[in-house]
Amino acid sequence: MKRIVVAAVAALLSAGMLAAPAAGSQAQFASVRQATAPLHVVSKAEAAGYEKFLPCFDLPGVGGMGQHFADIASIDDTIEADHPEVLVYEPAPSGYRLVAVEYVIPQVDWTATEAPELFGEHFHRNDTLGIWALHVWIWRPNPGGIHADFNPAVSDCP
Repeated sequence: MKRIVVAAVAALLSAGMLAAPAAGSQAQFASVRQATAPLHVVSKAEAAGYEKFLPCFDLPGVGGMGQHFADIASIDDTIEADHPEVLVYEPAPSGYRLVAVEYVIPQVDWTATEAPELFGEHFHRNDTLGIWALHVWIWRPNPGGIHADFNPAVSDCP
């Protein structure tokens, strides 16, 4: 019976129907929260070099991703955990709410054979945008997992 349960859980995880445990330690995520806490106010994020980037993203029936604000100058082949390249905001009638951060490496800048990794999690390829990306939902819990692209708890784009 135990083998059947383990096999069922493994199948659900691989199918994406259950969230895998979050990679990374709570201390690492706390450090990112502390570093990005002042950036809840968009004007402060803009003063820090972040600018509105790309349209708001959502996937009806799956969840929202939000409006991205990127520090374009920091998008290269290096990653600093406490300085994410992108801040992700949920659109709301009263403005934007910071819900996640995203780490980005251009595919042309990444020459290693292995995918980039942070917090014990591999980045995924986004061939449409030509990047490696890793979301971290540190300001809004994500039932799909802390590193999932879309979050059903985030509003769709207006």
